[in-house]
Amino acid sequence: MKIKISNLGIISEGTIDLSKKISLFCGQNGTGKTYLAYVIYGLLKNRLRFDDDNEIVDKLIENSRVTINIDFQSIFDFKQSMFARTKNSLSDFFGIGEDDSKKLFPKFKIENTETEKEFKSRIISTEFTTNIKIFNIEFSLTKLKGETQITISLNENISTTPLRLRLFRGYIKSSIESFLAFYPIKDVVMFPVERNSINTFSKQLSIRKQDRFDTMLLFKDKEKDIRKIESLLDLKRYPLSISDELRVADDLVEIKKKKSKFYDFAEELERELLLGEVNISNDGEILFIPNNSPSTKLPIQMTASIIKTLSSLVVYLKHRAEDNDLIIIDEPEINLHPANQIILTRIFARLANKGFRLLISTHSDYIVRELNNLLILSRKDKPSVMKNAKEFDYKADEYINQEDLGVYAFKFDNKVNIEQIPVTETGFNIEAMDLAIDKQSDISERLYYSVKYDE
Repeated sequence: MKIKISNLGIISEGTIDLSKKISLFCGQNGTGKTYLAYVIYGLLKNRLRFDDDNEIVDKLIENSRVTINIDFQSIFDFKQSMFARTKNSLSDFFGIGEDDSKKLFPKFKIENTETEKEFKSRIISTEFTTNIKIFNIEFSLTKLKGETQITISLNENISTTPLRLRLFRGYIKSSIESFLAFYPIKDVVMFPVERNSINTFSKQLSIRKQDRFDTMLLFKDKEKDIRKIESLLDLKRYPLSISDELRVADDLVEIKKKKSKFYDFAEELERELLLGEVNISNDGEILFIPNNSPSTKLPIQMTASIIKTLSSLVVYLKHRAEDNDLIIIDEPEINLHPANQIILTRIFARLANKGFRLLISTHSDYIVRELNNLLILSRKDKPSVMKNAKEFDYKADEYINQEDLGVYAFKFDNKVNIEQIPVTETGFNIEAMDLAIDKQSDISERLYYSVKYDE
C-alpha cells in the first residue's frame, strides 16, 4: 500500500510503501519524520464507522458462518474516505486546534496511489485467515487465493448483552471493510519519543484529564473564559499517538488480563535486553523484577533508562499484539548502548518475520549498519554467509529480504523531499550519516597526527 503526501509542514512531497515489512526513515533533525509518522498513525487508527448490517449478523447467529461476495467498489470507496478524513484530521493527530492546523498545513494533501483496478487485483491474489474482535465477540475471516468471496465464522456462540450485540451489528461491516481496505495491516501502534515519560508519569498525565479538556474544547466558541478554566486545571492536549498510549497506561489493570500469542517473544526480549521481567501490578503500575534479585519489584521510575524506553514495547507484545499490526517506533535508539541498539535491530527482524510491519525513524548508524548485515544474512544460498551467521550467533529468523525493506531519506534543500534509497543485496547507504562519520574520522586522524608528529 503506497501513500503519497505533500505540503506536510517542511515536507514538500514523498511516497511511502507500507507494504514493506520494514520501512526506515532517516534524515537530519527537523526534517518532518515524526510529522509523517503521526499522519500514518492517524490514517490507520480508528477506522471503524457505525453501519448496521443485520443480515450478516442474523445469518451468523443462525449458522455461525456466512460466505459473502467482496464488494470491491464499496471497500475502495471506504479506503478513499479514510484518506479524505485524514486530510481533515491533522488537529487531532498533532494535538493542536483546528485554526492552528489550517494555518500550519494549508496545502496538505494525502493520496492513495493504488487504483481501484490494482486494489481489486491485489486482494483477489491474496489468501488469509485472521481473527477480529468487536466488543469481546470474536469472528474469523477466511479468503482463498483467486477467490472473490470471504467466509465469516463466529469463533464461539454469541452470548452477550443487548448493547454489545447492537454494537457488534453496527461495526462488523466496517471492521471487515477496514481490514480488506488496508490489508495486510490490521491495526497500528506507535511508540513516540515521549514513551519514557508516559509510563513514568502516567498518573500525573492521566488521559481522563485529557478527555475533560477535549470536552471543553467543544464549547470553545461559546465559553469566552475557557483559558481561565484551562489554567485552573493545568491541562494540555497531546498528539493522538501519545493520547492513545496514555489511555493504555490508564487501563493496564484490564490490559494485563489478556495474554497475546507473542507473550513468549516478549519474554525473549526481556532476557536478551532487559535482564529482568516487566510486570503489571494489581493496581496497574508497571514494575521491573531484576533477574539477579527476583524478590525485588522496582517501580518504573526507579529503573534504568533502557527499561523505561522498552517497557511499553514489552507490555504491548505481552498483552496487546495482534498478527499484521504495524509498529511505529520513533528513535528506538533512545537511551540504548550501541551493543543494545544492535540487539534491538535483530529483534526488529524477528518481529518482521513473525508477520508484523515496522516503521522506524532513526539517527543511529548502528541500527543502519546492522540492517545491512541482516540483508546479507538473507542470502542463505551462500555457505560462507551461513558460516558467519553461526560464528556471530545470529538466530535463524534474524534476516531481512531485500524486497521487504524500504529506506527513505528526508533530504533538506529549502524544503524536504523524501527520496527512496535503493536497497541492494549487500545493503544501502545513508549519505548524510556517512558524511558525518567520515568528517569526524578525518578530524580525529588529523588531530592525532598533530599531537603525534606536530603536523
